[in-house]
Formats: sequence, C-alpha cells, structure tokens
Amino acid sequence: MNESYDSRPIARIAGLAVTLVSSSDRLRAEQIAAILSGCAVSESPVELDVGGDDDATFAVELAEQLASDCDDGLTGNTVVVLEAGADIVEIALVLEHMLEARRPRVPVGIRDVVAVTSVREVGQQLLGWASEASAQGDDFTSPGCLASRLEFASMIVLTDAPDAAAPADTRLVLALLARMAPSALVLTPFDVAHARQLSGLLVRGRARRLGASMGWQRELVEGAPAHPVSDACSTFVFRDPRPFHPGRLHAAVTLRLTPENVGCIARSRGFVRLATRGGRVGSWATAGNVLDLEPTEMLSWSADSPIGQEIAFFGPGLDEIALERTLSECLLTAEELAVGPEVWATYADPFPEWVVEHRH
Repeated sequence: MNESYDSRPIARIAGLAVTLVSSSDRLRAEQIAAILSGCAVSESPVELDVGGDDDATFAVELAEQLASDCDDGLTGNTVVVLEAGADIVEIALVLEHMLEARRPRVPVGIRDVVAVTSVREVGQQLLGWASEASAQGDDFTSPGCLASRLEFASMIVLTDAPDAAAPADTRLVLALLARMAPSALVLTPFDVAHARQLSGLLVRGRARRLGASMGWQRELVEGAPAHPVSDACSTFVFRDPRPFHPGRLHAAVTLRLTPENVGCIARSRGFVRLATRGGRVGSWATAGNVLDLEPTEMLSWSADSPIGQEIAFFGPGLDEIALERTLSECLLTAEELAVGPEVWATYADPFPEWVVEHRH
C-alpha cells in the first residue's frame, strides 16, 4: 500500500494529531490534504515508508511511525492520504487502538477522518444516476467503499458543490449524507481551510465515537428518530427475531429489492441471521445495487449479539410497506420454525460461503 503524508505544526494542538483522508480520486484527496496540512497544493508530500500487505498491518506500522515522531518531539497535524480501496474503518480503529495502548507522555491520536467525494459520484454510485462507467460494466467494489468512507467520516468534502452540481442534485445528496453520516461536517473545498481551524483538541476514542455515530448505528441502537416527512431522503428500519430463509432472501435481493418495487435503496446496513448458518451473526451491507453479506465475529448465543434481523435502509422515496412485506416473506414461517435447525440446514443457500477471519 503506497501512502503519503504531510506534517505542519498547528499551535492549538497540544500533541501530535493525525488526519486520515480518503477518496476514489487520488489527486482530489491530495489537494484537500494539502489544504488541511497548511501547505501549498504544489508542494510534494513526504512519502511515508510503511507498506503493510493489508489495512490492519498498515495501521500498525503507521502507529509505530507516529509514535516515533511523537517521541522525537513532533507536534501538530499529520495528514495521511489513503489509497482508494483502503478500509478506512479498520485503519482508523486499529490505529487508535495501537496509539492508545502506548499511552505516550505527549498525546497522539486521530483528529479527523475526511472523505473527499462529489455530488456526481454519490449520485452515480449510490443513487443509480446514469454514467458512462455503469454502461461499460458492473462495479462491485466502489459503491461499498464510497458508502463506508462517507458514513465513517467526521468531515465530507463535496468537490463539485455548490456551483458545478445542479441544486436539486446537491439537495438530494445532502439529505442522504445527513442520514448516513449525521455527525459529519459537509463542506466545499473553499470551506476546508477555515474548517481545519475549528477543532484543535485531541479527543480520546475519536474513531470509536465516529463508529458509534454512523447513521445506521444510530438508527439501530437508539431507534429510528422522527425525520421530517418532506425530507428528500427516507429511513426505514426492519426488525424481526426470526431467521431468514436464505433461498427466499437471495431471490428477493435479486428480483424484488429494486427501485421499481421498493424505491431507491442507496445504502442499508445491519445484522442478519440465516437459518442455515445459525451459529453466527451476519453483517448486511448494500451500497447502490451491490450486497455484501459477510460473517461477523459475533456468535448467535452471545448475550450481546443482536437478536434476529436489524437492518437500516436509507434512500429517496423508500416504500416502507413494500420493504416490510418483501423482507417479512423471506423469514421462516411458523411451520418452518417448528421443524428445527436440523431441517433448516438442508435449505437451499445460494449465498457465498462465509470465511471468518480472526483479528488479534
């Protein structure tokens, strides 16, 4: 993984802060990073000599580099530009864990997590707006990367707002971002120089706070709040203690959870139980028209594991009645529940096999 960083002192920060910047457009990310670090856009960033094979390894090596800089007396704000495909959530959480475990005399930690995108990119990747790329073939990775980048951000920079994007498009994207990342500061590039002066104090547990403040987490933990009826973006939360029949769920995802049937699902996140995989809780994530259904490390019988299905949906014009009906028809019936797990294990399960990776 080829990363880079710039360091410039900011007097208001008593310690060493790190700001993580990610985008699908490397040039845009570097331009915003230069503004955040207080240097001229034309200046070349310093290459950071860490090259982990995966995001967790990179985060560990970055933590070691920052700790070394802190020991050498460096203070201020270090801005790190991540590769487009990097898992920002994993990097931030692992980085924070490593830095907090060190407990340095001078504080060092995460200041901001910045997502650089555009109204056009959000519309094309998450809202189904037509694009040349979509006409050339399906993109199964970018929508999920973009959605994860946005919902975990403390700051979102829209590079084509307010002038380059149509006002109606901008309003729709802003409404979606307000649901996905309710605590994020949404800015134009012209606002970034001022915004970097707004907060100078390091807050312990910054990454964990961002994780807890993601829109879908708020909806599931706190319950769906009252949203304005006239809002351009809708929110719907589906909950049920019964497991899904994987065959019916796969058919629904393929044929029925479509814009013409249930409205535009821009993003959905949550936890699911499949009847055929009763030992483990699954992680449900859709972005645009792409579903990721992966295992979590939560075992079904753990006291702190969610019970049954908990999924939050975000998008313009969601048909809550149709969503409720479609998902409910994928649950096990009373007769199916009665036959028990041994029979459930024989049900058709078209989803890919789960491979659980244990992190230490």
